[in-house]
Amino acid sequence: MKFFVGFFIFLRVLCASEQTETFVAEPIFNASVYIKTVGNPEKPAIVFVHGLGDEASTIWEQSISLLKENYFVVTFDLPGFGKSSKANELYSPQNYAKVVRFLTQTYVKKPFHLVGHSMGGAIALKYAHMYQEDVESLVLVSAAGILHKFAYGKSLAHNGINRFFDEKNGFIQGLQTQKLNNFIDKITDKIDNKITLDIDRVLLSEDLRGVVLGGTPHTIAAVALVQENFNGIPQTINTKTTIIWGEEDGVAPLQTGYVLEKLMPNATLKIIPRSGHVPMLTHEEAFSHWLLEHLNTKTIFAKKVPKKETDAYHIKMKNVKDKIYTGNIATMTVRDSQKVVIKDATIGELAIFDSDVEIINSTIRGQKELILTVQNSSLSIVSSDIVGSIKLNNARLNLAGTTMSSRKKPIEAITPSTVIFSLCTINDKYKHGKEVFGR
Repeated sequence: MKFFVGFFIFLRVLCASEQTETFVAEPIFNASVYIKTVGNPEKPAIVFVHGLGDEASTIWEQSISLLKENYFVVTFDLPGFGKSSKANELYSPQNYAKVVRFLTQTYVKKPFHLVGHSMGGAIALKYAHMYQEDVESLVLVSAAGILHKFAYGKSLAHNGINRFFDEKNGFIQGLQTQKLNNFIDKITDKIDNKITLDIDRVLLSEDLRGVVLGGTPHTIAAVALVQENFNGIPQTINTKTTIIWGEEDGVAPLQTGYVLEKLMPNATLKIIPRSGHVPMLTHEEAFSHWLLEHLNTKTIFAKKVPKKETDAYHIKMKNVKDKIYTGNIATMTVRDSQKVVIKDATIGELAIFDSDVEIINSTIRGQKELILTVQNSSLSIVSSDIVGSIKLNNARLNLAGTTMSSRKKPIEAITPSTVIFSLCTINDKYKHGKEVFGR
């Protein structure tokens, strides 16, 4: 008798650990969704959300093998991708989050670890904002679409559109998944300049999605992703979060990772050297290390303690390229230089002429109200704090995850200059958008 009882228990455990693949009808898009579960449902649950790639949920196969013994692993093809049904629907991050909620309420029924890659990272961020009580912890891998759409340039075309618009007439030509190009700049500029329809109106209309976006799921999902506004959302998510990014990601810019780490109260950023947009495939060992460390660490992450300031120094540079500066910079003048990076620094006063500069994780605060002058240059300020004002002259300024306070006008321009705000706080007000100053 004991033998049969023991054998019965063994069978229950064996069955509970089996892989299950099925299709389920979901109520958001009325789609048939392919879903796979692996492991014992009694164990902690981990849910993976894929991005825009044709691979869909197969991108997580190596992670499933890593975790299946100790976790109940759930993957699925989002509607419009992989084996799931495809239609002309509004495939937005918010709607996808509702699909994920239906699937997890049906198959998981308890708090779970949520992992999202690329567009899936944006969906996971949206989900954690909408249903924070469901999420035990959060992992964002190369999350795309978080910054303002004009901030991306070449940063969102992996598995996207090779020639989204025909240069002559502005109509969509089709979907290709092999090349990376100026997708975001093309879609935003061409929509603004050549298509009189409001893109949000296009997304909400089945007929317009068919005419303007071809009714193609990949295209609709990509456009809806860059239209989604995440302003103010990262700050609301208190869940323990690990942000994993490839150092050489050419699809979703690494600056997004810095921004999320700064804005999310309990987040930490892990950068994988020499990795691109899909570290779970190209750098499996490093990715698995950070994923397991996240799952095995129960404590909330502590924010980094600012480094002790060193003696201040002054610097003037000209014809410099690919150089990084850090530390306590009293004054800096940059002329005719490219790819200059200022990182983990305190800056008193900065003037930039005919150059390309990026500032990351820094504080800009001087004794004068005017602390930044930018002329005939491109400047990105990422995950930083500014106290003072900026004067622009024929410049392009990209502010991402940056807080700025000024007694006067924060930004003034002598000649027309473009400023892109992504998830910024300017004089205690959220700012997310594109503006042209000085015209």
